[in-house]
Amino acid sequence: MSYILSADFGTSSLKISLLDYNLNLIKSVKANYTYEVKKGKEVEIAPEILLQAFKKGVEILGQEHTNKIEYVVCDTLCPSLIAMDREGNPLYPAILHLDRRSTKQARKALQVVGKDTFLKTNGNLPFPGGISLTSILWIKENYPELYQKTQVFGHFNTFLQKFMVGKFFIDPTHASFTGLYETLKWGGWSKELCKGLDIDASKLPEIADSNQITGGLKKEAARFLGLREGIPVLMGANDTATAALGAGATEEGQILNISGSNEIITVTLEKPLPHEKVYLRTHAVRNRWLLLAITVGGGALEWFRREFYREMSREEFYEKYFPEVVKRASKPRVHFYPYLAGDRHSINQRRARFSNLTLDTTREEMLCALLFGIFEPINLVLSIYRNQVKFKEEVALTGGMVNEAFLEFKKRVFPDFVFKNVQECVAIGNGKLALSGKS
Repeated sequence: MSYILSADFGTSSLKISLLDYNLNLIKSVKANYTYEVKKGKEVEIAPEILLQAFKKGVEILGQEHTNKIEYVVCDTLCPSLIAMDREGNPLYPAILHLDRRSTKQARKALQVVGKDTFLKTNGNLPFPGGISLTSILWIKENYPELYQKTQVFGHFNTFLQKFMVGKFFIDPTHASFTGLYETLKWGGWSKELCKGLDIDASKLPEIADSNQITGGLKKEAARFLGLREGIPVLMGANDTATAALGAGATEEGQILNISGSNEIITVTLEKPLPHEKVYLRTHAVRNRWLLLAITVGGGALEWFRREFYREMSREEFYEKYFPEVVKRASKPRVHFYPYLAGDRHSINQRRARFSNLTLDTTREEMLCALLFGIFEPINLVLSIYRNQVKFKEEVALTGGMVNEAFLEFKKRVFPDFVFKNVQECVAIGNGKLALSGKS
């Protein structure tokens, strides 16, 4: 039996899965890692930490499985900007999507290029951290010698490709979130944007479709990972686009809702419809696009549990108390603004807060307000695009926050939709890319 190896690099963990050619899950393992937060707004991780997690995960799989691997395909967190030298060595830690150090550079980029040019070309405004050109400009301003020394600016998937096949590549789903790619026409690097921002386009990687076979696994990489030399490696895509593919959300108006540490919604489009408050990226499927909105989700709930329910164990809160609260939850007087991790849809960084509190406000009311507040990305997309996109009734739902209580709550909040629980979206998406792979 032959297997596809799917490696899903998330913000704080890697999940490696083995699939057969019928996309059945054979085995999966997980390896955790920790990113670093500095000065409250700088969020980064050494790429070598993720590589070590990859090695550890493959070791856990065992040779009886790894000897049967015929394809390797990785999806990765995005953005995850890395400045690399000619050999692919990182010159600076990966700057992650949670990073907010480049607000000044974002404002300048918007002033220089203009909102309309960004939206009609890349489809996104230069949100700090969320669109990685601002991080490139931050490096250029603060470390000019490092900028000059950099051979390629890419995301973590670019680093992986150089490590595995010896070439610098990036796919369109990641390129869309550099802010320098022609997202609206599935094009190439925008000369207009690069020139306007004085970013050397020669420092950007080659663009390859997500299902392109970029090469065979190099001897050094194979030895490091414990895999067979020469295994075909695919380009892969961003983790969210891969999940949408795996969930079958590839046609106009199909929705994927990921409920985990973050609350994420994607809507598939057959033509691009950029908006200044919503992210737009290419899909992992050619000539499709994804609207994307994101805010803190389960992470906010866990913060609230930790700070306001210290007398309860984690199990008691989630297994007994939380389901009862959800059953009787109604929209409270209190309002929660869900920006505990900042606002990825704004250059001006916002902060979370509760409003309309009184002396008789209870922690249960605040918990209900938090639950309603974390659905803002869904409401945002639905309200903006209600008259432009015909949404499909069925919503694919996945993620760590998918449980019976939470699902029932969503059904009450969004009565016009039917939520269908889907499993292993990312692994299946990677499997689909491998099976459709092209040389």
